[in-house]
Amino acid sequence: MVYSLKMPYDIAAMFQANPSPFPFWEETFSILLGDVLATVVILGASVLWFIVMKHPGFRVGANWTYIGWDSEKMQRLPIESDVGELTLIPNIAITSRDMSAKKIIAAVWVRERADVSNPGTIYGVHHLQHTPLEERTTGGDILRLMGPRIVCPASKFQQIFNCPIYIQTSDGEFYKATSPGNLPEGIVKLRYNIQSFLDTVKRRILSKLS
Repeated sequence: MVYSLKMPYDIAAMFQANPSPFPFWEETFSILLGDVLATVVILGASVLWFIVMKHPGFRVGANWTYIGWDSEKMQRLPIESDVGELTLIPNIAITSRDMSAKKIIAAVWVRERADVSNPGTIYGVHHLQHTPLEERTTGGDILRLMGPRIVCPASKFQQIFNCPIYIQTSDGEFYKATSPGNLPEGIVKLRYNIQSFLDTVKRRILSKLS
């Protein structure tokens, strides 16, 4: 019985005499974990900044002008049962977010897909080679460009109205415009929401400083 009572004290003395060979492993692990988390945060912020402000560095919006249809008189847009012809013209506005992103706009397309090998139906294209470079280069003031004139039956209005509008840059890239029939989705929607928030914050700060 005496031996069993002394045993816990002997075990404690043994551990004190033989300390762990890695006395600072918890501290080392904490430092390493902190470095990893800091790296992840910095990389995440860099990626978010690139997505929001640096790629592609501008925002493309579009609306439509239609000729040959009296909306005030008809009180509606054309539908499939309507007859006659009308002309649709997309109007492009490109707002630069990154002043260093210089992209030359080469053409405006109305087509189902940007894929060159599988574009789907192409309703029209307007090449801009005769437009001065300063009027179609991003990184400055808002660019206002006109797309192709598309003459179509009134019954095809909705089909074309909802078709994607793309700008093509001189390096062969396509960028989809935000239009009434093509609202942004996914990462593009996130980018635009963050940009709008930052613009609102900037305007409020400037208004308070002025």
